[in-house]
Amino acid sequence: RSRLARRGRGGARSTAPVPKMRPAGSGQRITLPMATLFLNADEWDTRASALGGTSNALLAGLAARLAQRVGRVAADGSVVVGMPFNERTPGDTRANAVTNVDVTLDPAPKTDLREIRAAIKQALLRRQDAPDERWALLPLVPLVPKRLFKRMIGVATGNAKAVVSSNLGAVNPAANRPDGTDADYFAMKSLYPGVTDTTMHRTNGVLALLSGRMRGQVFLSVLGYEPGCQNSNDVLRQHISGALSDFSLTAQALESVSRYRFGSVSSSSSDAS
Repeated sequence: RSRLARRGRGGARSTAPVPKMRPAGSGQRITLPMATLFLNADEWDTRASALGGTSNALLAGLAARLAQRVGRVAADGSVVVGMPFNERTPGDTRANAVTNVDVTLDPAPKTDLREIRAAIKQALLRRQDAPDERWALLPLVPLVPKRLFKRMIGVATGNAKAVVSSNLGAVNPAANRPDGTDADYFAMKSLYPGVTDTTMHRTNGVLALLSGRMRGQVFLSVLGYEPGCQNSNDVLRQHISGALSDFSLTAQALESVSRYRFGSVSSSSSDAS
């Protein structure tokens, strides 16, 4: 763990004790802003193809633009996009058969996704040569004391300004039939029940995009919180709307389709404050 932490600080070795600093925040439990939208899958694919990219590249580009709009960028203006990739094989019963690839992107408005597509390919090749060691920590989580786990959060989450871009692709149609009949709309979203403002300050906030497709629709679920900024569902929706416009994309908000039959799945991350 210490080796990974040093690497995350640029590999520099400390020559003097570092004062222990308390993270900002009052420890108050908060509800993170989120938004769920639906796009026509054919229009999404057509736009990705017109820009010389794929669905993965379009989602990553959208994530980078959104990160720039909320100010989640590095000192040089670049954005680190973390992309989870499934490593599960037939008969694989591991709990966490997934790894993460970090891709550094220029978030400027794009009329061509080929640069992003190439960057993703290069990141995948690097991962084959040098697997992400952060994931080796996951099996230890249930065994470590809560106080130590707090210190491990920064290591496990990697780049403090990263944005997550998770593309599930086509979801199994059975997930759309919770009562045996097809729902009109389906979406998945991430939840952080019980998270506190202290945790958000410790991890420098969060911005995560989760996407998949079902019944000719692409769902897009976004979760975002920036410490020290105005955080609300309305503000997040405004940023998302602007990012979608940058790629000439239109979407329906969850609220506008609430009269239809709706199926959803939520994944939770518990707080470690």
